[in-house]
Amino acid sequence: MDNLLFHRERVLGRIRPIGSERVSLASAFGRVLAEPAVACQPAPPFTCSAMDGFAIRFRDLGSDSLEVAATYYAGDVPGNTLLRGQAARIFTGAPLPEGADTVVREEAAREEGGRVRFVGTAREGEHVRLRGEDVALGAEALPAGVRLGARQLGLCAAVVLEELAVFRRPRAAVIATGDEVVAGSVPNSNGLALALALTSAGVEASLSAAPDELDAIAAALRRALETHDAVLTIGGVSVGAKDFVPRAVAQLGGEQVVHGVPMKPGKPFLFAEALGRPIFGLPGSPSACLVAFEVFVRPALLRLAGRSSVERTMLELPVAAPLSSRDERTRLFWARIEADGTVRPIGRDAAQVRGPAIADALIELPAGRGDVAVGERVRVRLLGEDAS
Repeated sequence: MDNLLFHRERVLGRIRPIGSERVSLASAFGRVLAEPAVACQPAPPFTCSAMDGFAIRFRDLGSDSLEVAATYYAGDVPGNTLLRGQAARIFTGAPLPEGADTVVREEAAREEGGRVRFVGTAREGEHVRLRGEDVALGAEALPAGVRLGARQLGLCAAVVLEELAVFRRPRAAVIATGDEVVAGSVPNSNGLALALALTSAGVEASLSAAPDELDAIAAALRRALETHDAVLTIGGVSVGAKDFVPRAVAQLGGEQVVHGVPMKPGKPFLFAEALGRPIFGLPGSPSACLVAFEVFVRPALLRLAGRSSVERTMLELPVAAPLSSRDERTRLFWARIEADGTVRPIGRDAAQVRGPAIADALIELPAGRGDVAVGERVRVRLLGEDAS
């Protein structure tokens, strides 16, 4: 994997996040923070009860019973200070009255005739949430680089943030090359899959096709580069007579950074830059196209979008079927994780379309790993949708 990692770092090292803008919380879902989100209000905003029960002064706990002097619900404003020998009936989320420092849960209390006595034991400060103990006023609620999903925006609302600085959504063009795709004799399934994968990752995607002609591909690249932040091409990146993408990049004065990587499937992958923007050339075979997208393109575009973490979760799991990797390339296999915690490979053909569709993981075997017996552990990349 080290050799493949070298090529990945060459690609990722060229990617920089795009510009930022300020948006309302309602418009921030799925975006990436460009600056830390700093709390405008502490969480919780006041010291409150974490339990239904009775607010007391802990030093009064030894008394036979305490006078129930008040009742507080969530949203109430505390009245008088809690005096010696007094307790306050209190509900979860209600502010603690001045003077109280402990809440005894309802199950440990017996209220009768305006007084309450306690059974069992309690600890000082128990069931009390202090003002700002979760997030202090002026503290960092979320760091830059975090994708804003439902839970993250809930936190921002709790600390009264009305606007956030977020990275602009990247715009990426997907250009499928091939006379057969333009004519419609072969479905543009790769193009649709990539466009939707980009959308899921928070990237605005457009989809088009270009015939197997050098000038046509160069023109399509130029148009896309002028209006998008990145371009993905499909097909035409190998060494055949109709593999025009590398020549089209050169015709635009672009720089070819990577062409050909030590992995199977996906070996013909191309990364270049032209007109100041990245170009990702993906193989035309469906499985190879999607593997190259996972290994190289997805992390690069997440970095372009400003994400601090761009990698999938990786695990080591036992295989449910034998595998082999005898050449000098990293082998990748679409796979399913079984109920017993093993991972089962699905097909081994670069042209397969069903394997990627039903997989929830990619197995990565390093070059020269050799035969892998059932039960041996392998490195597994977990797959999943970004959008929530």
